[in-house]
Order: sequence, then C-alpha cells, then structure tokens
Amino acid sequence: MRRAPSSPRAPAPLGVVGRPWAKRVATILVFGVMGSVALAIGPLSPRESFYRLEAESWREYVERFEAASEDTTFDVTFYDIDVDIAVDRPYIEGRVRSEFAARKDGLGQITLQLHRALDVDSLSGNVKSFVHTGDTIRVELDRIYARDESASVTVYYHGEPELLGDTKGLRYETHGAGEVIVASLSTPFLAHMWWPCKDGPGDKADSVYIDIAIPDTMVAGRELIATSNGTLDGVARWGGKKVFRWRERHPIVPYYVMVAISNYRHHQQIYVQSDAESFPLDYYIFNEDYAEALDGVERMPEVMALFESLFGPYPFSDEKYAMSQLGYYGGIENQTNTIINQMGSSWFEVSVHELAHMWFADMITCRDWHHGWLNEGFATYAEALWIEADDGRRAYLREMRGNEYFDGETLYLDDVSDPFGVFLSIIYRKGAHVLHMLRGVLGDEAFFGALRAYALEPGVRFGHAVTEDFRAVCEAVSGRDLDFFFAQWVYDEYYPIYRHAFSQDPVTRRLEVTIEQIQVERGRREVFEMPIQLRLNFESGGDSLVTVWNDQRRQEFPLDVGRAVTSMELDPDRWILREAAPVGIEDPGPPGPTEGARLAQNRPNPFNPTTFISFEVPPKTAGLHPVVLSIHDLRGARIRTLVERSLAPGVHRVTWDGRGDDGQAVASGIYVYRLRVDDQVRSRRMVLAK
Repeated sequence: MRRAPSSPRAPAPLGVVGRPWAKRVATILVFGVMGSVALAIGPLSPRESFYRLEAESWREYVERFEAASEDTTFDVTFYDIDVDIAVDRPYIEGRVRSEFAARKDGLGQITLQLHRALDVDSLSGNVKSFVHTGDTIRVELDRIYARDESASVTVYYHGEPELLGDTKGLRYETHGAGEVIVASLSTPFLAHMWWPCKDGPGDKADSVYIDIAIPDTMVAGRELIATSNGTLDGVARWGGKKVFRWRERHPIVPYYVMVAISNYRHHQQIYVQSDAESFPLDYYIFNEDYAEALDGVERMPEVMALFESLFGPYPFSDEKYAMSQLGYYGGIENQTNTIINQMGSSWFEVSVHELAHMWFADMITCRDWHHGWLNEGFATYAEALWIEADDGRRAYLREMRGNEYFDGETLYLDDVSDPFGVFLSIIYRKGAHVLHMLRGVLGDEAFFGALRAYALEPGVRFGHAVTEDFRAVCEAVSGRDLDFFFAQWVYDEYYPIYRHAFSQDPVTRRLEVTIEQIQVERGRREVFEMPIQLRLNFESGGDSLVTVWNDQRRQEFPLDVGRAVTSMELDPDRWILREAAPVGIEDPGPPGPTEGARLAQNRPNPFNPTTFISFEVPPKTAGLHPVVLSIHDLRGARIRTLVERSLAPGVHRVTWDGRGDDGQAVASGIYVYRLRVDDQVRSRRMVLAK
C-alpha cells in the first residue's frame, strides 16, 4: 500500500452511493492530530489527507469490530467466490465456498468473518448449524474432524455493503461524466466487508477462484468490465449479465482478493523475461486519462527488470501484473492487480512502490501486523533503489534523507489494534531506513545477496514471515551476528545523538577521534552499536573515508593518517538514522564511585523462551544496597519480580523465563524491565517473540 504522491488530481465527483466528498473531508478534519503531524489551519495536504483517512478506517474498525485472536484450529485451502455486484446502487449477493483442513484433533466448530451489514441467507456443505453475530459467523460442523481432515462450508449472502471511515470496503464512486467505478479496498483485514472469509494476514488460501457478475451494458460508449486477481478464464453471458471468471492460482491472503468494475480501456505491454518466457503487464484505465496513463506506465518494464535482478523472478509470471485505476485514494497492492488513483507520470513512484509489493507483501506476507514493516518498509525502500538505478547514488541518498524518521515507538508494532499516529509513517519511513542502515552495515554485496536470498527462501516464499526470518537470512548470507542491529532498530526506539571531535599531533600526524553518544540524557537507549564512517578532509586537498566501530557511550579512536587534517565529517552520507554535531568534548575522567546504576540490554533480544539481564550496583557507599528488578507490560502493570533484596556493589546477572509471578507463560510482545537501586531507576525494553 502506498501513500498518495504530493500532487494528485482533485477527488472524483459525487459517487453513486450519494456520499458527498465534503462529508469525507469533514471526517478527516474532525479526526485531529495523527502522530507527529500537527493539526494545521486550512486545507490538508493530499498526503496528510490520505494518512488520516487510513487512520480513521483503523479507528472505526477498532471501535466497532475489535479484532479477535486468529483462529488457528483450521486452515483455509481454497475459496470459490461467486458474486453478483450491482453498479447502480451499493448491493451485492453471492455464494462463497471455503474449503479447509483441520489443524487439531476434535475440530467441531469454525468461525468466518462477514460484516454485520450483510445478511446470511443460508449455509451448505459440512454444516450442522450456524449463527451470524456481529461480524462473525460461528459454524457448527456436521461432525467432529481429526487433524488434517478436510471439509467445506458454503455461505449464501446478500446486502448493502458499508464503508469504514467513508473509505474502505466495497466502494462506489464515479469518474469522467458520472461513469461508475466500483472497487474493493480491503487492507489490512477488511475483506469481510464484502465477502465471507477467514480474514487477516495469518491464513493464505492456496488459490482463489472469483466469478464476478455485472450488468452486460455500455457506459459512455464503452463496455463495463470487471478486473480481479490472476488470469481471466473466460467471460460468460446470461440473463443480461456478464460473468468474468478470474483464477488466482497462487497462495493469497483474503484482503488482497480484489474487484474493480468500470468502463475501462485496456492497455497491455508484454514483458519478456527470456527468449522463451514472457507475461503481460495489463493496465485498466479511464478513457479520459488514457494518454496520460500511457506516458506514466511506459517505463514499468524497466522497473520490472530491475526488481527481477534484485529480488529474483517476478513471483506471478505465469499470470500477470496489472493495475486498475480508481480515480481516488492512493494505491493498494492487491495480488497481481494493483488498484491506484492514477497512472500518469506524477504517480510513477506509487506504481514502483506497488510493484515491489508483489515480492514483499503478496508473495512474502507479514505473519501479523506486528511485522508490517516487512511489507511497507521494503516497498518504500524499493522506490529508492529504482531512483538509484535511474539517477545515481546521490539521488538515492537524497531519497533516503527524506525517509528519516525521528519520532518514538518501535518499528515492531506492539499494539496492532490501535496503530494511530505512528503506524503508517513508521513502517513506511523507518522501515525503509532500517534497510538503508543494514546496507551500510553489511555492504552492497552481502546486503543485496541477502535481499535476493530472502525473496527466494523456501520457508517464506508464497507464505509468511516475521522479522526473525529476514534476520536469519541476513545472518546466513553475511556470516555475521546481527542481534545488535535488529534489537536496537526494530525492537527499540529512537536513534543515537553523537558529539564528536578530533585532535592531531602536528609532528606524528596521529589523529585522535572522540565520539560520544548523549541520547541517554533524554531517557533513551544508552548506546547504539554501529559502524560509523568518518570523512577526513586534508590540508593538502582531497579526503579519505575511514570506518570505526562505535559500541561505547564515549570512545576514542587513534588513527594514523600521515597528513594534516583540516576537518572531519561523521557519517557524511547519512547511513545512520542519527543527530550529530562537532563540538568540544571535555574528558570526564575515569569512571568513579559517583556513577549511577547501570542496566544492560537483555540478551538475546528478541528471545524465546529465556533471556539474561545484567545490571550493576554502583559502589557509592560500602555495604549492601536495596535492589528491585521487575518486568512490566507497556501499560505499567507488573508481570514478574526477578530481584527484591539487598545486593553488594558489582555486576549481577539474572534470567527471565517468560513467565509471570503466577507461573503462567506471558504472551508475545514488548515488555519493560525496570531496575531500582537505592533511589535510582533505570529501564529498558525487550521483546518476547514466540
């Protein structure tokens, strides 16, 4: 999914459903401040409007349809969707067969999701009874099923679909001279707004067949057509209807199943992979935007070629890649068929972003939205890779400068039911910047080798991934332990703040570089461990790049350079998300007894099932000191007390086994561990990832 570009076209005219655009704008303005974006006087920028529409959809989802935990007792293998969609009013009726396999012994009930605005007429198949309450269909099966046994349930339903936040669901609008456009906007788990399914990212069907019946009619002199995922297996006509039979034969999550209906003009490019292999790039375009769109998609085969060279073959080359125009919103990376506001040249970066999602979101899907950066951060970074290939390294560095993210919160989203404020921005921008920093740490050869290996990794290809899957591939390719990197950039907050200085012996030319991190003074992580490039500018002309490994709060680096240095730049190409300033650094002298208690980062982090926590009781005075080390959730509730006694000065280490004071294992998530020594308090975050 991609935010809108900086200068999109004005919104479409009043839609068929009669929802004035003015009402949608009012909804946006009432929402108020989202994250670090301050409420501005006057109209919102297109980007802010898009962000707030997204957040409003999330808010309405949370308030009205609080997400239940994923049902892992069954696994959907196939959806057969047969829908009849009206175009003169919001109305849908359909039949959806879900084939599934039991994932436990004794399976007697399953749950599917269908929005409460839609009526369930009946169920057939392996069904004894059902109840449709709220957005859930609880199905009692016809018997008890053993693990790996298969069954199927068919839901017959109809009704007038509603929208969330006046934005998402099966949405009716118009374009041109009042010409209809009906399209589904289903991310992040809103497929059930228009068809019954096991919604969310956690369960991919092996394949989906979708038959879409629409009126067999012309609109403004052009045929009404319905686009969807996969390949078109034919068009049938009966009773004044046209039925478009689309077949998606690769694993797919429900919210990437799509439909777009309008009087499109069809443009096609043929992308040649090799002498023997090719596949179509299809574009479904409004007639009034056709010429502009042809210009905007002209270079898409070049982008496809770049991504294939970086990430491996296009995952759906036996089907297609398509884009269907909406005339509103931004874009959604529906599998093999992106929906997008426009396809003109001003939207080209959005097109690049959505194409990258075919590898990272559609083929490899985040297991849950805790790891949403694996979708959006990767696609945002792919934009920068295209810019680098097209316009060079300096253009790439400028693009990454624009993705710097200096707000708080962790890239791993702890609370995915309430992702307002930072959800959209952090997983796009910081997610991309984490990949940029990883490239700086590993170097180009290992980094791009890891990207390609990740995209081809059998354990996640056409399946699901979490951050640890990506980390494991990076470690295997590079041969390096990257715990330090992911712990501080994915599971911790903020960034380092560097002060740096240098001095040089005028005779030996020996350089003494001092680097100090001061972010702890703002209550943040004490030390970020990173390689840092230093650019040394010489009196005789020219410069030299050297790299030092910084893993201490204050660190000195002796360098033999042989020439007079006039100035030094720390991280000149901004490979690190940081603040930095050259200043005089006073020598505080060796650590003394006045230094406070110290609390180290737990290791390993993330962990499962145990982790070690080290801390230091300072020798302020002789004797024992009262010490409390406790574990808390993000709301502050105490989970476990690990230490509560008097200890002597020195370094101590304890183990936490992921259980609370009651002896029960706690859930996956972010936890805070807090140390109190005398009147001093220190705290850090850690991640339990089961």
